[in-house]
Amino acid sequence: MLNVLTRTFSALLRTAPIQALPELADPLLAQVAPLLQQVAGASVRDFATRDFGRQHYTGAISALVPERRARRLLNLLRPRLPGGLVAFVGTTRSLCQPPAQGVELVVGHGQTQLDVLDIAASNAANFDMDTPQLKAVLARWQQAYGIDLWQAETDTVQLRLLQTPLGLMDFADEVYDFCPDIVNQGGGTVAALARDIAVQGELCLWWD
Repeated sequence: MLNVLTRTFSALLRTAPIQALPELADPLLAQVAPLLQQVAGASVRDFATRDFGRQHYTGAISALVPERRARRLLNLLRPRLPGGLVAFVGTTRSLCQPPAQGVELVVGHGQTQLDVLDIAASNAANFDMDTPQLKAVLARWQQAYGIDLWQAETDTVQLRLLQTPLGLMDFADEVYDFCPDIVNQGGGTVAALARDIAVQGELCLWWD
């Protein structure tokens, strides 16, 4: 029992105190900053990050949350946002110094969920694809199957397919053409990718 209490007390000491809300010039972000703080249970920062956490983007706000809770917190936050704003899980692999403690829960301006790629500046530079090119592919999938685009950072995008494609192998081939690393560094074959899509309905796209 004593060990449990000691660990609990130590965890409380490591928890960063919630800071006062930042002064934000953007009225819409200022309006939702208290909501983000309430949902995240963490201090709100007057920026989100790009380039693996090394670049601050001041057109959005963010809070650091435990990775295991990030998606659930995102689902709590999204329905409560006013129009013109989008939310997503941002940088999860930060190379900044000192290292970020947690992953980003981000709110920024956008008309559709695809706009989170602009906020995160997601790209596939190693495969000569910029942000608009990534958005164009995801827009086709959105129209064809519906997607829940819930995470975006420098070289990674994660989404859930709302409908399973009927031509699953054809779709898996398309995913492989778009993101070779999902096979080459993942399941090893397009057939394995198709099986994963059928079972999980999830895609983690990254361009190493």
